[in-house]
Amino acid sequence: MGSLMTEFTLAIAATVIAATLAGVYFTSLNQVADLQKLQVLGLKEQLYYRCDIIYAHSSSGSTIIKIWVKNTGFKGLSRDLIKKSEVIILGGDRVHYLLYGGSSNSWSYKLLNDSDQDCKWDPSETIEVEARLSEPLASGDYYLKFVLFNGAESEYGLSV
Repeated sequence: MGSLMTEFTLAIAATVIAATLAGVYFTSLNQVADLQKLQVLGLKEQLYYRCDIIYAHSSSGSTIIKIWVKNTGFKGLSRDLIKKSEVIILGGDRVHYLLYGGSSNSWSYKLLNDSDQDCKWDPSETIEVEARLSEPLASGDYYLKFVLFNGAESEYGLSV
């Protein structure tokens, strides 16, 4: 009778341990699945909102760089989302980090081909970005980067 009680106690303990381990395993599995869902949503946003710099122009001594950027994503961007973009210019031993605005060391834009007249930057439409610097450009090579609100970016090399 004593050994039967011991076996019964051990069986109950083994069942409790197995149930606890299964609960921990399934909780961890759900957390991994949730993380994967978040990663997929992030990738989806990266695909929805993309851009490419198609051309840039400036000249030596100028404080303005014109940059033409095409929306190569799958969704349009509202004015508010466009204004959250950033322009980075590297060259001449300087780094210029520009936010949207109307003063020097800032950038502004105009929508060039708003085919449906909705004032959104829709896929395949182009904006003209005017980057304004506080000091004139010297002759040399510059590296331009246009970064959207979600981190999607496009790079371009410019020789002045």
